Amino acid sequence: MSNLYARCVFFTNDAERSLRFYTEQLGFSVDWEFKEEGRTFVFQVSLFGFELILNQTGEQTHARAGHGRLFIGLDDDQGEPLRKHFEERHIQAERVDWGRPTVVVRDVDDNELFFWVPNDDLTGFVTPA
Repeated sequence: MSNLYARCVFFTNDAERSLRFYTEQLGFSVDWEFKEEGRTFVFQVSLFGFELILNQTGEQTHARAGHGRLFIGLDDDQGEPLRKHFEERHIQAERVDWGRPTVVVRDVDDNELFFWVPNDDLTGFVTPA
């Protein structure tokens, strides 16, 4: 068996608002999007090889928005490019302790992107209080 191609799916209350947040604020690129009745309903974005799908909530999934958490552990050579990206885009992030110092970015629905950075160096990642 070869490696599985997998992506995380976050639910959102407003897919078009989330699309703007991920592309305009976080700097993701749109890989594809599906529209229903002229409005974005499901889309995939990517950044530095990471891919994420966001799905508009519906009647059966309305309570699922904002309950997602994704973890990304960075290798030594990945910390600086991501730090530079955060600084250039003025990405709002906070520090939590989740086994070790963790950078957290929350989207417009409170879904969470957790990052462990090399050497626990949060300089340039965490927004000053």
